[in-house]
Amino acid sequence: MRAPGRLALLLVATATLAGCGENGREPAPPAPAATPHIPPTAIEAEPAGTPAPDTPVIRSLRLSGSGWQFDLDTATVGDATRIEVLVRTATVGAAPQRLRLDVAGVLAEAFATDLDGDAVPELLLWTRSGGSSAEGEVRGWRFDAAGGATAIRAPALDDEASIGWRGRDQFGVQASALVRSFPLYRDDDDNASPSAGFVRVLRYRLDAEGLVVADTTLEPMDGTPQADVLAR
Repeated sequence: MRAPGRLALLLVATATLAGCGENGREPAPPAPAATPHIPPTAIEAEPAGTPAPDTPVIRSLRLSGSGWQFDLDTATVGDATRIEVLVRTATVGAAPQRLRLDVAGVLAEAFATDLDGDAVPELLLWTRSGGSSAEGEVRGWRFDAAGGATAIRAPALDDEASIGWRGRDQFGVQASALVRSFPLYRDDDDNASPSAGFVRVLRYRLDAEGLVVADTTLEPMDGTPQADVLAR
């Protein structure tokens, strides 16, 4: 009858030892799970084509007219643009000449024209200011047969033509006229929403004194793009 008692005691002792670690110590608690490594957020680099603020934006173009050739190089930094022009006349063997013009804003377009019909071209440069107003003007040169250059410039708007004007000018050439158009604003309009309902169109001719206004008209602003108004 005593053997079963000793067997029970032996089983209890064995279970006690099994619950202890080596040398009878309590087992160490499980190690906490490792914290996953989270890499730092990457900072997006500017696109390769985006210049730094002080890096010139370069543009080149070539125009020709009446046997002449104009090579233009522009460099824009901020709100300032330098325009350099290499002029080659129609005279074989004549040395090219260089012209330079510094303007506020950017070069929007250039035109090789013959507005006065003398078979010698003019070079007209349409420049545009920055910001939402995008105010435009035209400057350039007229030439004589020997290549001599005389600066010309479209005149500023007079008091009547400037009523309702806030910029957004566009320029184009129709036959022997330089054409300018812009939408008309009411006093309480914001720059993005002219609501007067009309586009003013001015046509300039080139005479001995330079560019002068030949006529002014109003076109209904019915959603037609200004570039299409120029083509009417």
